[in-house]
Amino acid sequence: MGNYSLEQAQQKLNSTFNRIASNTDSMYANLISSACASYEKKHRAAMSPAKKAILQQNLQHLTSSFVSRDKMSRQQIASAVEDVTKVDNPITMLYNLVSLLIPNFAYTEVVGVQPLPTKSAPIYFPNIVAAETRNNVTQGDVLLGSTNWNASNSYSTNKKIAAATVSVGSANVSFTAAEANIIPGTVCVTITLSGVGTTNLFDDGKGNLTTVTGFTSSTAGTVNYGTGAVAFALAANAATGDKVSISYRYELGASTQPAQAILEWSTKTIEANPYRLRSVYSLDNYYSAKQVLSGFDVDQVMSTALAGYINKEISGNVFDDMLNKVDATYSWSHTLPTGVAWALHRLEALQTFIAASNGIRQNVTRSGGNYVICGTDWMNLIETFGNDVWAPTKYEAEPIGPYVAGTLLGKFKVIKNQDYPSTKAVMGFKRDETDASYMAGVYIGLYATNPIAKDDLSVVQGMGTQMGSVKVFDNSLVQLTYN
Repeated sequence: MGNYSLEQAQQKLNSTFNRIASNTDSMYANLISSACASYEKKHRAAMSPAKKAILQQNLQHLTSSFVSRDKMSRQQIASAVEDVTKVDNPITMLYNLVSLLIPNFAYTEVVGVQPLPTKSAPIYFPNIVAAETRNNVTQGDVLLGSTNWNASNSYSTNKKIAAATVSVGSANVSFTAAEANIIPGTVCVTITLSGVGTTNLFDDGKGNLTTVTGFTSSTAGTVNYGTGAVAFALAANAATGDKVSISYRYELGASTQPAQAILEWSTKTIEANPYRLRSVYSLDNYYSAKQVLSGFDVDQVMSTALAGYINKEISGNVFDDMLNKVDATYSWSHTLPTGVAWALHRLEALQTFIAASNGIRQNVTRSGGNYVICGTDWMNLIETFGNDVWAPTKYEAEPIGPYVAGTLLGKFKVIKNQDYPSTKAVMGFKRDETDASYMAGVYIGLYATNPIAKDDLSVVQGMGTQMGSVKVFDNSLVQLTYN
């Protein structure tokens, strides 16, 4: 874990992006441009600099591999790049897969993704950290994290909350504000008495505290605004468990400066791990199919199918890891209550999504949940909702492997992942590539081993990726269970 200023983190990220861009061979310009255009058409948003850098870095890895390992010339590589829609050989197929997959792995839709310049390198995410201890916040606490949401709303103000000493067997309570200079009319004394209850006392702006029958004596308490001294008497001697706390505001002075927060970028180191599979190209059958199915895009079918399976393997692994690291569970029962129509009951399931989203926001402050990765039972339910609730993403053909199925309630991006147990779903948040529940670092987006031609005219080639992922914020992933 390291900490950087906003400027330092931006400089490091921009330096990484610029270095990758400057090292990318110019022969890939059209391929990158085409991939970016396709991505923008599909997602209606520009490809992020991080994803573009991953695509560029991957092309450089491939170039290095083909030149040093396979002794290919630049001209051979350039020729393969010119028509990446064809799969007459494994090299053109690979470049096609690169342009399809690097920006479009399903996991990149919900996971913050950054390129790794080396196999083990840090990813960056923003934080706000307390520079001092005050108002139930300890120096070093992350203010936009899971530690202090609900703890206090007073860190950044001149408001102070403190406990007053209550002595068992005595009715007198006194407290002195360390800052002195209390602003008149801002004092609130909260009294909790065992067996009686809780009440509040307020100052009248003239140095007097209100009295409450049953809690305080009939004599009004006092506030000395200049010295910060507060004093009053309880209605009876304090018993075990009785508590008094005081809040007030104070005038800022030379010794009472405003609270300080540190804006920084934190890091977590990610180790890129390999994900591998072998693909077999049966060139004999391939050419026969092209002759028989003249005019049919066999090339696109082959590349889409293989791309879909690689996406299934790689995205599926990330999604499985996320399911294993959830912090809480929200459940909905599909059993129909007596006297309730199914049309009404199924809409009640939406409350589960809202509760889970707000639960994440309550825990981490940064964001509520805004995506959900769903198993089959959840998808069976979601896809029956009307267009006022469910907006499916349109495809010419349903993708292979996990994919973005649509948007629920205009808020939740829904990933259909039928590798999950049917009754399970995972919700988290993603604001951008640097701020998400779960983040990934990609060293090689997609790579290929040396193709081996066999005597049956098939070609065997290994493909995979090298990437790692990590949960960044505690209490930011929740499970939804369909009972």
